[in-house]
Amino acid sequence: MAPARYLGDLLILLGLLSVLVGAVLWRCPGASRRMLQAFPRAKWAGWALTAVDVFWVTWVVRHAALGWFEPFKPLVPVLGVVVFVLIVWLLDELLAPRALGGLLLLLANPMLNSVRWHDSAWRLVVVTIAYAWVVAGALLVLYPWFFRRWAAKPLAHPQGLRVLAVAKLVAGVVLLIAGVAHLR
Repeated sequence: MAPARYLGDLLILLGLLSVLVGAVLWRCPGASRRMLQAFPRAKWAGWALTAVDVFWVTWVVRHAALGWFEPFKPLVPVLGVVVFVLIVWLLDELLAPRALGGLLLLLANPMLNSVRWHDSAWRLVVVTIAYAWVVAGALLVLYPWFFRRWAAKPLAHPQGLRVLAVAKLVAGVVLLIAGVAHLR
């Protein structure tokens, strides 16, 4: 697949994600407010996101060239299960924001790799989003209580979620238009 195709598809995917989040925030502000308040201590969300993170890292390590450690590759899936159990047992406090941060860190790599050699100025939008996710992910992994601080801003005002929803919808539409235009 050509690099232009990757960039267009990625812009459309990011646009759809933004529109989806904006639509949920617009249509269900009460449920969104409750979800944002409950998410940091949500046990099942933390476990699910941690499972995705650990599976992804296990897959990457399993398929990487490990040099001297190549003979230990068969142990990687077992170690992945052990790491998952240890994380949910020992890091259960604010696990959901930590795992969300890990997922943001993991998502940035394929995004950056997909637009690395593209010469369009739109790749800089993807790069900016990816690096914003890296910064947010690192902060959430190190300081999971930041999630509450970030979520408190739109929750502080009665129309805060509506303003955030409009911003997400507008950004999503711009990304969708850019992606569709880029695929032509």
